[in-house]
Amino acid sequence: MQKGFVLSVCIVLLAVSAAHADFYRWVDREGREFFANDREKVPQEYRDRATVVRPDESRVSVAEKQATSSGKPVAVKEHKDKYGRGEGYWRKRATKLRGDLQKLRDDRDLIAKQEKDEEGQPRKLTGKKKKTSASREKKKVQLDRKIAVAERKLDDLSEEARRADAYPGWLRD
Repeated sequence: MQKGFVLSVCIVLLAVSAAHADFYRWVDREGREFFANDREKVPQEYRDRATVVRPDESRVSVAEKQATSSGKPVAVKEHKDKYGRGEGYWRKRATKLRGDLQKLRDDRDLIAKQEKDEEGQPRKLTGKKKKTSASREKKKVQLDRKIAVAERKLDDLSEEARRADAYPGWLRD
């Protein structure tokens, strides 16, 4: 009986060594667990105790293959917030607010550039420069207020999404 057992173990070991895609598991003297994908990488002293580890195919999903549970396809439910709004709703709102904010900042930068360009030019005697610079300054102040409001709206959107149980990633670019 013992010869049969030894013979069956030898057959199993020979069959295992012929496999190319096997993973091997062994435990060293200190109780630490190791894995290797090649039998030659297993230290010589542990090769006789190394066991083949097979992946659980039911837990592996590849490319377009759907995840299955007990042979039936599992539908992945899209997350919605408390009010039934999904990722598209939140992304659309965040994108619009970021676009509005960027447009306001661009307008503010344009006025600053015009002021800088005008500084290098010689003064005209007509007095239009004072009126133009005063109107630009007024427009800059208005844009600064609008930028502050737009930034506040974007911050409020984050808080609103948090309260509605929407994923934070939905608000990112």
